[in-house]
Amino acid sequence: MAKAVIWSVVVVVLMASIASVFAATTHDVGGSTGWMIPSDSTTYTNWAAGQTFRVGDSLRFTFPTGSHNVMEVSKSDYDSCTTTAPIGGTKATSPAILSLSTAGMHYYICGFPQHCSSGQKLSINVLSSTSSSVQSPPPSTTPASGGPTSPSPPSTGGGPNSASSPLHGFGVMALSSVVLVVAGHLLF
Repeated sequence: MAKAVIWSVVVVVLMASIASVFAATTHDVGGSTGWMIPSDSTTYTNWAAGQTFRVGDSLRFTFPTGSHNVMEVSKSDYDSCTTTAPIGGTKATSPAILSLSTAGMHYYICGFPQHCSSGQKLSINVLSSTSSSVQSPPPSTTPASGGPTSPSPPSTGGGPNSASSPLHGFGVMALSSVVLVVAGHLLF
């Protein structure tokens, strides 16, 4: 009876370790800034550069309802801030949570007049759930003067809404498995 209880605990701990490795991440767009007209046109580029986005993750856009919205658009609509053909409609109620269901580049803008052209736009690279950990590359930007800009160095993430390397998760899972197997052999 005691062996069955111990093995049950071992299985539960192992399953919890596996689940934590494959858990999806919800990214709070803009971090503590949220989804708003930024004071700096590189705000969302810099934020995205510090994140790793994977299929299965979600983006949470937080904004004052009635003052902003969010829509996914094509690259050309992102570049031109065109709001006439959103992909999947417009999300007008905050928080707007959008699931990342396909790998590749994704583009988001605020559809309120002049918000996108004022920098309220986000482009991200979504990795497949099995890809190695690579950060989203910042898109090139040009200021009103027409010259190139240098985006600020990316943040290191590290908060509860930043994705961690899958290798780290597999290392934790492997170590947990070894500890559980050794403990099982010592107990029996």
